[in-house]
Amino acid sequence: MKIKMPAYLKNKLRLKKDLRMKSVILLFIIFPLLGVMTANSADNNDWLTYYEKSNYKKTPRYEETVEFCRKLADGSAYIKFTDFGTSPQGRKLPLLIVDKSGLFASVDIKKRKKPVILIEACIHSGESDGKDAGLTLLRDLAIYNKRPKILNNVVILFIPIFNVDGHERFGRYNRINQNGPEEMGWRVTAQNLNLNRDFLKADTPEMRAWLKLFTKWLPDFLIDCHVTDGADYQYVISYAVASRRNMVKPIRQWLNKAYLPELKWRMEMSGYPLAPYGGFKDRFDIGKGMMNWLAPPRFSHGYGAVQNRPFLLVETHMLKDYKTRVDATYQILYHTLDYIAKDASAYLNFVRQGDSLVAQSAAGREYAIRYRITDEPTMIDFKGYDYTIVNSDISGGKWIKWGKQPIDYRIPLYSKVKATEIITIPYAYIIPPEWIVPIERLKLHGIKISYLTAAETLEVETYRFSNVSWREKPYEGRHPLKYKVKAVKIKRKYPKGSAVIFCNQRTNKVIAEALEPRGYDSFVKWGFFDTIFEQKEYAEDYVMEKLAREMIKQNPKLKSEFEAKLKSDSIFVSSPAERLDFFYKRSPYWDDNINLYPVGRIMTATDLPVNGNDYSTEK
Repeated sequence: MKIKMPAYLKNKLRLKKDLRMKSVILLFIIFPLLGVMTANSADNNDWLTYYEKSNYKKTPRYEETVEFCRKLADGSAYIKFTDFGTSPQGRKLPLLIVDKSGLFASVDIKKRKKPVILIEACIHSGESDGKDAGLTLLRDLAIYNKRPKILNNVVILFIPIFNVDGHERFGRYNRINQNGPEEMGWRVTAQNLNLNRDFLKADTPEMRAWLKLFTKWLPDFLIDCHVTDGADYQYVISYAVASRRNMVKPIRQWLNKAYLPELKWRMEMSGYPLAPYGGFKDRFDIGKGMMNWLAPPRFSHGYGAVQNRPFLLVETHMLKDYKTRVDATYQILYHTLDYIAKDASAYLNFVRQGDSLVAQSAAGREYAIRYRITDEPTMIDFKGYDYTIVNSDISGGKWIKWGKQPIDYRIPLYSKVKATEIITIPYAYIIPPEWIVPIERLKLHGIKISYLTAAETLEVETYRFSNVSWREKPYEGRHPLKYKVKAVKIKRKYPKGSAVIFCNQRTNKVIAEALEPRGYDSFVKWGFFDTIFEQKEYAEDYVMEKLAREMIKQNPKLKSEFEAKLKSDSIFVSSPAERLDFFYKRSPYWDDNINLYPVGRIMTATDLPVNGNDYSTEK
């Protein structure tokens, strides 16, 4: 598949040779955008947002945001205001649908073949830049009719506040590192859960509602608006998007050869050069470079990769003033919409090709379930500030003090990845029907599920776990696991109603990430199958004392194994319970299902008695 060099690259080459032409082009690019961002007459004052009326200092509360959303819908036939769910505290999750033809049902949009672009703000509701930028942009597009070609060619879904309950934990002191607005919401939900760690496991009602929305509309491009913490530097805005080996090839090529170079150039011409989002390898020495990790699917941009969709992570810089941050967010939203709208049909083709590639019969194909960053950097220019390192008499550690002198650094960027865990995709996965919660969560992700109409005894691959341990303190309401796994082949009887997930779907990567225990965010790792690690039957010592002697008499090799362990394991020697347990685990009374994964991998095409597909998210 070839992607032609876009016109902007040729322009950029000419710009380097002709400074006068650069000035002309800047006039054509920047001046219209400035017009987009401001009301063009006193008559438009009624359409100023709460943020604009506050002299760019404040962000609206939930009710004020909803009020302006309703006003937009009342003022434009292009906009519908609705909701996509309810929060734990009973607030509706607001949604604006923007479609110039006024057809707001997802099925109609799929027939028209327009790209659907979902923009979400306030997933961390203290980070409100995307809310105010998005409301201003939609006002400019639908009320002021700026850049009409955008709405001719794309459909926009806008979530101004995702974390609605956290948003109303409003206050001045919610973001210690952030320079404005004057007051803002809280990072996490009313249940103290971080929505941007919940995309795959979907524990929160808000995320389950979002997944239903995603599955219903299947957006073609998504944007998640944030404000970063971390170091100080000159950039107002940074970004991340899955554009490496974890993204399907047609989309990866479009991102790297077309969209990202164009976006970087446009943003620089608009006065907001982009930086890659990441962290310094050594925060006390910028010269050692930056790390740009590959996000797992608990995060928005990592989840986009497994759904074959670009999910652009936007991170404005927390120390820049609020107006500057909102302006930068406005620009990146505008340029993304405008670029996709200019060749909407071509972009849709790349998306459909990606889905088709992933959906092709995957049985026997390898899939990288884990990656690591390599030691091979790419050198980049980085716009930072001077800094000094002092020994702190408060903390007793090092204290980095940022200066105000701009410095252009040349530093290594570590972003190349190498697969460290590779699995083979099976023909299908099969889950016994009693595992209701993981089966229901799979449906939320748009995964098609069939069901056995009769019990079947099947030879499957599965996993045996060992060295299982749990995180001591909770993380996102759970105690994630560590373990070792060993692949085993077994025969198992699966009851009628067992869920069968065939690996011929556009969601094949989601299926693997959820059901393969080696995945970063697998359902096993998050504790969905914790009960398989619990022993439920026990042997009394007086019974095992007698049985152990009988086992030794019948099996001399067992006696030798027991004696060898006595010599090699000091803890074992001094533990009567472990010594008796040694024999219990080797007796016919031991429960072989302990530490055995109930999910089976059917490795070859098999004729199964199944009854249709069920991927409804309403059940």
